[in-house]
Amino acid sequence: MSRYKDPSFHSAFLFLFAALVLSGCGDDESSGDANTAAATLPAYERIPDCDGLAALLGDLVSGLTPADDDGEPGRYQEDGRYGVNCTWLTPRVRSDNAFEMVKGGSLTVGITVDPRDSSDEKTLRDLGMVYDDARVEALGGYVVDMGGKLDPAAQLGMVGPQVVVGHVNISFAAGGLYLQKVEELRNVTNDRVIEAAVTLHRSLR
Repeated sequence: MSRYKDPSFHSAFLFLFAALVLSGCGDDESSGDANTAAATLPAYERIPDCDGLAALLGDLVSGLTPADDDGEPGRYQEDGRYGVNCTWLTPRVRSDNAFEMVKGGSLTVGITVDPRDSSDEKTLRDLGMVYDDARVEALGGYVVDMGGKLDPAAQLGMVGPQVVVGHVNISFAAGGLYLQKVEELRNVTNDRVIEAAVTLHRSLR
């Protein structure tokens, strides 16, 4: 298969594009009003570890198992940025039956705080990559939809919505071992993760 038809290639490309647009725009006057009216940056100490994140996410991660982490649970500080990245595995991943295991998958949630950079809402909106959501707009933020056709009722995929408020970006992604949609995560929809991101943003204030 050509790498240009490989779903993993397209996912990687979208994440790279997101990184370029969602950073390096802190001094750009074209940045959206949400960035200029953003809430105070949360201190590193306010960022939850994976256990704290699970408590805030509630039913969204109920029945899932935290992925093994040899270091501090999820939290990081590097190059002026800080945040947390956590992954939970579905029950089938832990199965001793290989045919069951390959049907499993994971849910990943990340919070990134970068005091130096803010995203360029205008550029993203011009590209059709902003999804309007009243819950997020009430926080002074917006939803980044890299595919440009977000269906709130659809199951969360490998490139999920990112909820940006000022310098704080909360992202979600889910997928199986072979990039398929995971039956065990069928109730994790785009709308549910946007609602969860709103809850997380509020908890950091």
